[in-house]
Amino acid sequence: MKLSMVEQGKKLENVVEFSRYTRRIRSKIWRLLAVVIVTAVVAYPLIKLIPSKYVATSAVMIKALQDDTTPLPQLSRYDATRSDFYETQYAIVQSRVVIQKAITDLKLDQEPTFNGGFDASQITPDNAALRMEKTLKNVVNNLSVSGVRNTQLIDISFQSPSSEMAANVANGVARAYINYSVEQKHKATEDALHWNQQQMERVQQQMVDQKAAIDAFLKKENMLTFRGVDGYETEQLGIITNRLADATQRRIAAQSQYDEVQKALADHAPEEIISLPEFSGHAQIQDLRIALTQTRRSLAELRKRYGPKHDKILEAQAQVDTVNGQIGLVIGELARGARQQFQTAQDEENRYQAMLDAQKGNFQQLAGKRDQYNTMMTALNKTQELYQTLYQRAHELALSVSLDQPDAVISDPAVPPERPAKPNKALLWIISVVLVTLIYLVWLIVGAALHNTLSSMSQLAKSLNLKALGELPLFGESTDRRQTVQQLLNDPLRADMIHAIRTQLLLASPSPTVLTLTSAESGEGRSLVAEALAFSFAIDQPTLLIDMDYVNNGGLSTASAPGLAEVLQGSKTLDEVLIKQGAHLTLLPRGKLSGSTLLMLTSSAFVTLLQTLRQRYARIIIDTPALSQAQDSQLIARQTDGVVLIAQAERSQASELLAMLETLKREQIHLVGAVLNKVNDNNLESREGDRLIHQHVGELITPVKSR
Repeated sequence: MKLSMVEQGKKLENVVEFSRYTRRIRSKIWRLLAVVIVTAVVAYPLIKLIPSKYVATSAVMIKALQDDTTPLPQLSRYDATRSDFYETQYAIVQSRVVIQKAITDLKLDQEPTFNGGFDASQITPDNAALRMEKTLKNVVNNLSVSGVRNTQLIDISFQSPSSEMAANVANGVARAYINYSVEQKHKATEDALHWNQQQMERVQQQMVDQKAAIDAFLKKENMLTFRGVDGYETEQLGIITNRLADATQRRIAAQSQYDEVQKALADHAPEEIISLPEFSGHAQIQDLRIALTQTRRSLAELRKRYGPKHDKILEAQAQVDTVNGQIGLVIGELARGARQQFQTAQDEENRYQAMLDAQKGNFQQLAGKRDQYNTMMTALNKTQELYQTLYQRAHELALSVSLDQPDAVISDPAVPPERPAKPNKALLWIISVVLVTLIYLVWLIVGAALHNTLSSMSQLAKSLNLKALGELPLFGESTDRRQTVQQLLNDPLRADMIHAIRTQLLLASPSPTVLTLTSAESGEGRSLVAEALAFSFAIDQPTLLIDMDYVNNGGLSTASAPGLAEVLQGSKTLDEVLIKQGAHLTLLPRGKLSGSTLLMLTSSAFVTLLQTLRQRYARIIIDTPALSQAQDSQLIARQTDGVVLIAQAERSQASELLAMLETLKREQIHLVGAVLNKVNDNNLESREGDRLIHQHVGELITPVKSR
C-alpha cells in the first residue's frame, strides 16, 4: 500500500536537513564576526573592573572518638560512624550562632566592608542589630564549608578582597565552631550537675519520708524487726512447734505405758504382772518381789516339814497373801499413776497445740503486713540506690565541669593567599565571547528552524515529495505582469528557465494536455507563470490560456471582457470570446459570472466545452484561484490531466502545503509537479539558474552566488 502524500511528507520532514541552517549561518557570517568582535571589545574592560577575590581555607579535624583523658564517663557522646554526623557538623559551622560568635570575636561588625558601610563615627548601640545583620549576611555569602572526602576534615573557606581578612575570618569561624562545641558541652554538663543536685535533694527527702512511714507502720501494727519483720513470730512458732512435738512424744509414751498396764491387769495375775518390764523396774515391786520370793520359799520349806493345817504353814500362807495384797495395791497405784501421767501428757499436748493454732493465726495475719512492709522496704531500697547513683554522678559531673575537651581541632590554619582565587579574568573573557557567539548561533539556528518555508527547488522533493518542474528568480518591484513576462521571455537565459519547465512537462509520461495551475495562497505569481508557460508552449503548437480565477481581480483578463462564463451561460459563442495573443497563443477570458462558480464548474456544459477545446488546441493552460481561497481548483483539476502547484519561495510553511496537497490527493487529482517562484539568487539550483548567475545577465538580477 502506498503512503499518502502527507505521510510521505512527514517522513521527509523527520529527516534533519542542515543545509538551511548552514546557509543561514553563511549569510550572517560577517554579522557573526562583528558580534564576536564587539563582545570581545566590550567585555574586556568590564571584566578588568571586576575586583579580585582571595580565598583562604582553614582545615578542622573532627575527632571520631572522644579523648580518653579521664576515667569518668562523659555526658555528651556522639557516633561519628553515622552517615549524617558530618553533614550535621557542616550545618553547625554555617549556623547563625557560630557565625555571630566569630563576628563578635573578630569585631567584623565594626568593619565598613562588612557592616554595610558604617564607619567608626557612625557606629552606635542603636544600629548594632542592623550592623550585625548585614555583617552576618556578608559573611554567609562569602563562606563555604565542605568535607574532605574519606577523611575527618572540614574545609572552612572564606573569600574576601583582602587576603589577610580572608585568612582571619576562616580561622575565626573555625575557632568559633570549636569554642561553641566546648561551650555546649560545658553548659550541658553544668545543667546536668544542677539537675542531679536537685534530684538528690528530692530523693533524699523521699528517703526520709519513706523511713518515717515504715516506722509509723511498725508502731501501728506492733511489729518488731527481729531477724526481719516476721523473725520474732517465726522464732515463737518454732519454739511452740518444738515443745508440741516433745509433749506429743511424752503423751504417746504415757499413753503406751498406760495401755500396757491396763492390758497387763486384764490378762495376768499380780504375780505375773510384777515380772513384766513395765512393772519390774519399780522399787516397791522389786522389794515386794523379794519379799514374795522369801515368803514363798519359807512356805515351801514349812510344807515340807508340816502339814497343810499347821499354824506355821497357815502363818506363812498368810504372809504370802499379805505380800500379794501389797503387790496388788502397788500395781493399782502404778496403774493410777500411769493413767494420771497419760492425762497430764495429753493436757500438755493440747495446750501446746492450742498455742500453736493461735500462733498460726497470728502468723497468717502477719503475711499481709509483711508484704506491705516488704513493699515499703523495696521502695526505700530503690530510692537509696537511686540516691547513691545520683550522688556518684553528681560528683563525677562536678569533676567534669572543669575539663574543657574540644571535639575538633584546627589541623591546618588558614594563611593569607598570595594570589587571588577568582575571577579568572582571561577565562571569563573567553567564556563571555564564546557564550555570546553560541547564543547568536543558537538564535540563527532557531530562526532557521522556525522559518520552515521552501527556499530552494530541491526542498520541493524533500519537504513535499513533489517533482520540481523548475524555478523562477526574484524579479524587481514592477506590478505589470505582462511587462515582467516579456522581460522574462526576451532574455534568453531567463527564458530558458520557463522553457525548462515546458521541457519537464513534455518529458512527463504521459505528457499532460490540459494543465491546471494553482497555488497555496494568492499573490504567489501563479498568473505570471501561467502566462509565461503559455507563451513558451505557443512557440511551436496551438496553445490556449484560460483565465478561471473568479476570486481575485487583476488576473489574466478583466471582468468586463466576455469570456468563459458567457459561453457556458449560452449568451456568447466560443469564437466570440477568444482573444488571439500571438500566432499560436489564444486567451479565453473568465467573463462575468452571474451565478455560483461551483455550480458552473460541475455542469455538463463545462465538461463538453473542455472536450471541444481539447480537439482544437495541443495545450490548454488553466489559471485557477489559490487552494486556500476556493474549491474551484479542485473541481477544475478533476477535468484536466494534472495540476501544477506554484509556490513562492520563503512564504508558505511546508506543513501547510502538505495539508493542501493531501486534499488534492484525496480527490484523486494528479499532481504533475511544482514550480518555485521568486527564488532568492543565493538559492537558485537549476542549471539555467546557475548560468544566469555566472554570466551576470539581466538588469533585475544581482548575482551573489557562484557554483
